[in-house]
Amino acid sequence: MAKDLVANLDLNLLRVFVVLFQEKNTRRAAERLHVTQPAVSQSLKKLRHHFDDPLFVKVTGGLAASSYAERLYDVVAPNLDALFSGLSYLDSFSAKEMTQSLRIALSPPAMMALSGALILKFKELAPKAELSIVTWNSQTLEELSNGDTLLGIHYGDVLYPKSIYRHQLALLTASVAVRKGHPLLKEKEVFEQLADYPMASQIIPGWNEKKVVAAQVLERHGMKLDVGFRAEESAALVDVISQTDMFMPITSLFPKHRYNDIAYPNVQVPEQDRYYPLYCYHHLRHRKSPLIEWLYQVIQQLVEEQVALNADK
Repeated sequence: MAKDLVANLDLNLLRVFVVLFQEKNTRRAAERLHVTQPAVSQSLKKLRHHFDDPLFVKVTGGLAASSYAERLYDVVAPNLDALFSGLSYLDSFSAKEMTQSLRIALSPPAMMALSGALILKFKELAPKAELSIVTWNSQTLEELSNGDTLLGIHYGDVLYPKSIYRHQLALLTASVAVRKGHPLLKEKEVFEQLADYPMASQIIPGWNEKKVVAAQVLERHGMKLDVGFRAEESAALVDVISQTDMFMPITSLFPKHRYNDIAYPNVQVPEQDRYYPLYCYHHLRHRKSPLIEWLYQVIQQLVEEQVALNADK
């Protein structure tokens, strides 16, 4: 008779298996699970006995999964995520009573516009929670998949795996920022004139490391754009445009009210290139999470407030 693999199986052992499979390293798995490395090794010993398979073998730099472990992971990972996630959502959600640590990744433009307001909103609505805000980078989608990061905010045309779900927060409008006194401010309407000035372009990980979106837009309309400066840090870009004739492409999320030495020409971007959706990204297992729904509403409100502030500028 075939062995009953379900009988007497500890679900916590399966959680160890999933993390160990993802990390292929007992030390990193222990760090993610908040246990000791010997505890992970002991759990692996129990898993090997239960499934009658080595599951992992030592290789240079860590562990390699057996073919059985690969098949087991494909079965266990999605179902275990759904089980633990579903159980955690059975209790009624209360932001004020929430004590967990939350890690949210923001793209650089969102970081510039929302990070301070988001922290203040958390202090007001979820004072017991611990919020960590990090910049979206090349590892963020992987971190959203494995649970290291709960939520990410980024533009729409990001390649993301099937394990990630997204929904739109806002539709942002393209514009540009320049120093006060810039020649472009004398024009009633601006678009073709942008080709006469170099651009300061923001590098947004996962979106435009190898391309300059504004340059591509102008090229589609028969113009060539000179990229004078690129940086990931928003502060560096603002500093450069405040002292030169460079212009900086922005959206309606840009916090205009903070910069007295920056102005905004009346740019008329063609409609097909005018709008950029901003999305909330998270793991598929959180689709029905009250926490994610609450976070989405909080962030959407902050985005709407920032866009409304800009409408007055």
